[in-house]
Amino acid sequence: MYRKTMCRKTMIIAASLLLLIGVSSASALAGNDDTQQPIHIEADRAEIDEGHGVMTYTGHVKLRQGGIEVSADTVVVYATKAGEVQRITAQGQPVHYLQKAQPPLAGQDSEQKEVRGVSQRMEYSAESKQVLLLGKAEFWQGGNRFSGNRIQYDPKTERVLANAGSDNSVTGDKPRVSVTLQPKGKKADAQP
Repeated sequence: MYRKTMCRKTMIIAASLLLLIGVSSASALAGNDDTQQPIHIEADRAEIDEGHGVMTYTGHVKLRQGGIEVSADTVVVYATKAGEVQRITAQGQPVHYLQKAQPPLAGQDSEQKEVRGVSQRMEYSAESKQVLLLGKAEFWQGGNRFSGNRIQYDPKTERVLANAGSDNSVTGDKPRVSVTLQPKGKKADAQP
């Protein structure tokens, strides 16, 4: 009887420790969320319309938030009246998007993935935390390269969805998506 009670107490303690470790790991993971970091913007010109929650930055715009970097000709930030960012759009020739890999946590895959993208327009939704690249879009995830007219990236799930776009009515050409997948362990060719 004593042995069963001790075994049960040991199991309860072990389960409690595992739960505590799981909660600590989840907290550490949440701490690495770039979108919870302050946004820093540099530009040649800024126009702030607090009444409408629209901030427009033009000329050599650099936006940084944690490990995320965006460079564009124009960046527009849309916020609520309380100042919460709802969405960000960027336009340029081209727009550059970079998300630096976070150092892996204990027990995670040690291979770090950096993602990059270029396009004519970029849209970011704070609600879904997804990035949309539009117009002559190219995207690199680790060593893999995607190109198309529309590329959607979900940083949380590391999911990429590429679309070719509509037919070219002048030439009749049907656009295509292009994907290059690198074998596991091979370094990618030069990225922009």
